[in-house]
Amino acid sequence: MRKRIGIALAAALVAVALPALVAAKTAAYTAPTLKVSYAGSSTSITASASSSEDATAVATIFVPSGTTLTTNQAPGTQIGSVNAQVVALDLGGALLPLTGPIVVAPPGAVPAASQAACTQGQTPSATWLLQLSAAGQTINLPAYVLPTTGAQAALGPAKLQFCLAAPDLPAGDPRKATFGAKFVSAALTVNGVFSPVTQGVWVAFWTPWQPGTGVPNAAGTVASPAAVAQGAVTVRARKLAAGAVVSGTVTQGGQPRPGATVQIWGAKGKAALRRLGTTKTTAKGTYAFRARVGERFQARVVAGSIAAAPLCQLLTPQLGGVPCVNPTANGFTARSAVVRRQ
Repeated sequence: MRKRIGIALAAALVAVALPALVAAKTAAYTAPTLKVSYAGSSTSITASASSSEDATAVATIFVPSGTTLTTNQAPGTQIGSVNAQVVALDLGGALLPLTGPIVVAPPGAVPAASQAACTQGQTPSATWLLQLSAAGQTINLPAYVLPTTGAQAALGPAKLQFCLAAPDLPAGDPRKATFGAKFVSAALTVNGVFSPVTQGVWVAFWTPWQPGTGVPNAAGTVASPAAVAQGAVTVRARKLAAGAVVSGTVTQGGQPRPGATVQIWGAKGKAALRRLGTTKTTAKGTYAFRARVGERFQARVVAGSIAAAPLCQLLTPQLGGVPCVNPTANGFTARSAVVRRQ
């Protein structure tokens, strides 16, 4: 992604002081990545790490400024679903898929001591359970919705906190993760909780375990931001023989979006539109397609999540020295108006 796209996506951020963390980047923990997108009232949050790096101990995801949260769902209410993958060290490193619902935790479902250890004593606005099932067992992973306070509030109104058990402790150690499960990825779909923002940045902070110790490695903490911004596509059609040259621009956050797939739809007279073909946007966000037939045309764009390197540069003052890795911008779909060839 070009520099000015990153500037536009991060324009709303202001300088903040983050939680005190000893920030020393290590080669053993550089893969954590966050991707976020919206679809109506649903929010998709995808977090991933590498099975070849140190295991994740804590993941804290800050929700963008401008987000309204609805966290008054009754205990037991399903608010979403999750698809995850872990490497099971106790099963020879087998890759296990885990799936299940996300529900509001009933009272007493999470031991008070466990909650206090993860939230540092802060009272959550809501506690969720990711009910992950695999190999005939269910793992209930708590997720805490915590209001931000002090300097952290400049990053957004709330944060999600996940604390994962260490996978590599000796057999019989009560702190050890079930199956020796080492986090690889999780795709969460959360419904009716986070209001979409037109433009903003989610920021995840990841802390690994010190291998084999059950002690978090605060010095290895990294941050991974995920920008979100709306996309749009324009279209125009210039007559050429029986068809037209269809062209336009795809933008995200008001800036050109390269690499997006554009579907060209067209028809003659009053016939229903049909797909004529696809093309890709250039580095400047433009596209052009020769339609052999047609009088009316529409462009429909499908853009996947992409790397957004400028975000790390722009967020350097806000991250308080914590290394920034793998910044992303969200994917989106959009449609143009239907136009007639000129």
